[in-house]
Amino acid sequence: MERSLQVQIKGKAPDGSDLITIMEYIEVAREIEFTTNRMDAPGKLKFSCLEDGPIGIPEGSSVEYSVDGTKLFKGYVFTIERSRDGETTYTAYDQLRYLKANASYSLDNMSFEQILTRIAGDFGLKVGTLETTGYVFPTFLKENEDCLNIVFDALSETIVQTGKIFILYDKAGELTLVEAKNWFTNTMVGDGSLVTDYTYKRDIDSDTYNRVKLARKNEKSGRTDVYVHEDTDTIKKWGLLQYYDEVDENLNEAQIDKMCEAYLQYYNRVLQTLKLEAIGVPEIRAGMILPVKVGDIEDLATSRLLLAEKVTQKWEGEDHTMQIEVKSFEQLGGVSII
Repeated sequence: MERSLQVQIKGKAPDGSDLITIMEYIEVAREIEFTTNRMDAPGKLKFSCLEDGPIGIPEGSSVEYSVDGTKLFKGYVFTIERSRDGETTYTAYDQLRYLKANASYSLDNMSFEQILTRIAGDFGLKVGTLETTGYVFPTFLKENEDCLNIVFDALSETIVQTGKIFILYDKAGELTLVEAKNWFTNTMVGDGSLVTDYTYKRDIDSDTYNRVKLARKNEKSGRTDVYVHEDTDTIKKWGLLQYYDEVDENLNEAQIDKMCEAYLQYYNRVLQTLKLEAIGVPEIRAGMILPVKVGDIEDLATSRLLLAEKVTQKWEGEDHTMQIEVKSFEQLGGVSII
């Protein structure tokens, strides 16, 4: 396995002109950890090395990590930590980190990909290939909110409205949007294939609702219109678990009713989570579809295609491991993934 950890440091030449110094850190890096999440977070690369004297890599320096000629990560140093013995740990994030800034947006009749392009342009971020989602927001209003939350809230709404799972990620320097069904690996993960340990969890505690109540302010009547969808069968089984939110007053009754129905379909289920400890495969990252088979788990006794919710790849010398958190499509709004 050939690897490269290239750092670009900006500085000044003796004549005052801009100078970029490119350094290779792969031989001195003790540990490299690459973490990706399907939602709500930028890609993160951490690496550590022993250093004498001053900090070697200043904040804002560019970091690129490649394995066997494939660039897995491009980002920028945000955090530096040093211990007493000189071990220095650098943490770099990809472009999505720059969206952690507040802003306000009032947009009409725009799709997610159009909203993303608008916000990315405001922050000078590079956009690559964006697949068409097919859903248009009648109105999109956000006031003084974190832009990373704005983007992923819009993505979540698009998933609910379309029944399709779309993945937003930084593809080594380009913001990319892909439908999950078009992004998969044939590498089996499970019994007799890569996995060394696992943890399986089922719950209705964290993100499960069997009644959805949406409210809209009615300026004409001076009252609040309330729309409710519920599942009496699961209410009997689990008790009443209610989701409540206020919606845009410009949405009509049919739109709110459809939203209620979609939300109930999305949230009315037992949330199942499987964390796998495995031998590392560099190309696997959050958002990818992968085949999983674990004989001791009833639902996974035969191979199933699941979605990687979070992936952490770790290299220590030549030792490469990964931790994968997977979930099933129906739990994430993907009614018809394949």
